[in-house]
Amino acid sequence: MEEWKTEVLLFGGTSEGRELAEYAACRNVPVTVSVVSEYGEGLLSESPYIRVHMGALDQDEMRAFLERENPALVLDATHPYARVVTQQLSSLCEERKLSYKRVLRAQQNTGSEGVIQVASAAEAAAVLAEDTSPVLLTTGSKELGVFAAKERLRGRIYARVLPDSRVVASCEQLGISGAHLIAMQGPFSEEMNKALLHATGAKWLVTKESGSRGGFKEKLRAAASCGVKVIVIERPDAEQGITMEEAKELLGTFGVDSGIGEVNRCGERRRSLVLLGMGMGGARQLTLEAVEELRRCDVVFGASRMLEDVASFAERAEKVPLYGAGDIADWLDVHPKYKRGAVVYSGDTGFYSGSRMLLEKLRGQRVKVMVCPGISSLSALCARFQISWEDVYPASVHGRDCDICRLLKEHRRVFLLLGGKESLASICKRLCGGGLGQVCVRAGVRMGYDDEQLLQGRAEELIEKETDGLAAVLLERREE
Repeated sequence: MEEWKTEVLLFGGTSEGRELAEYAACRNVPVTVSVVSEYGEGLLSESPYIRVHMGALDQDEMRAFLERENPALVLDATHPYARVVTQQLSSLCEERKLSYKRVLRAQQNTGSEGVIQVASAAEAAAVLAEDTSPVLLTTGSKELGVFAAKERLRGRIYARVLPDSRVVASCEQLGISGAHLIAMQGPFSEEMNKALLHATGAKWLVTKESGSRGGFKEKLRAAASCGVKVIVIERPDAEQGITMEEAKELLGTFGVDSGIGEVNRCGERRRSLVLLGMGMGGARQLTLEAVEELRRCDVVFGASRMLEDVASFAERAEKVPLYGAGDIADWLDVHPKYKRGAVVYSGDTGFYSGSRMLLEKLRGQRVKVMVCPGISSLSALCARFQISWEDVYPASVHGRDCDICRLLKEHRRVFLLLGGKESLASICKRLCGGGLGQVCVRAGVRMGYDDEQLLQGRAEELIEKETDGLAAVLLERREE
């Protein structure tokens, strides 16, 4: 983006924070995300609408950060147990009169018998000190020191923490290293939890009530399956806030839905592009679907004549006179702010159209592509002459070689799309030169425009008929 202005300031390297950042980005909402570590920064998707601030903030630094960014909305998606950060953030937002919303993680009932619930890490450590069995700690690294400080827990702790170099270093300083240190990114499946419980020989599992996003139920099921006792550190007092869906609704009021796809994980697709067939003539031949797509676009590509034809339907869109697949792809790469585009092609997108090359170019790219076909010249021409086209062989001489006489010997009726050097007269000359002067020729010249012409006769009768190159013909060989 050329000039950055934070609309939304999002705190949290949590899964909720990442999902909300991606949701905002695909709606063109500039969002600054505050995370504590490089690891948290690395998990965020790259986007011109996502900027990251990395590093822990004390209260004074947080105040300066809020003053500098001055966002329209602050979303607090930090971990449910990060109460100090939440308290500081809500207080500072109130001080600066900033709109602040706490994003809540849904709680889950333990649903299991024999689960010990405690209010703090210190209480959990006290319970464990009454035993001598190995312990799998899945509470993270922040309160690991509370457990490591207990003499009766030394050598018994297996700690599962984030794979961050600074976290690993802090664990080693507490005397937890080697096989007793498990650095992995969660959440984990029931099977993975069971595998770790078996590998460590743990008889205790300690966890926080981390909800579905923290894999809470999977931990409980694994422990129950392995006959392992569980200690759950309860969440702090109930918070006031909004759900993830409500947070997304708020973000939706700031930007425009780019139509990229599903709401969840929508950051996986950066923009959408619709390939439109104009049909056989001007804008009057566009389908209603094509018109609706043009009205939603912020950029439209095509030949200058096409752009002029569709201008009234795409008033707010940037008009870019490009139609080559490589040129369009290159333009999109250097103009990331355009999120909903269209490419206008003459004729039908499925018949000798440039849309094929662009589809191949964009295959595998993070772009949602839709093809909106136009009314084909073959269909229109046969409709003009009130005949069917079930047995018509379609071909084109627009910029390509074509043995018309051979085609007519193999097929009784042949449709030809003209253009370039080939005109109605030149086609008739080729037919006469091949001994096919008696072939019936039906031609539509500039179909769909105000000066449309319809011509019919034998090839030998139309050999001198000069017409515009924008034409389509139906050739019908007389039965012997």
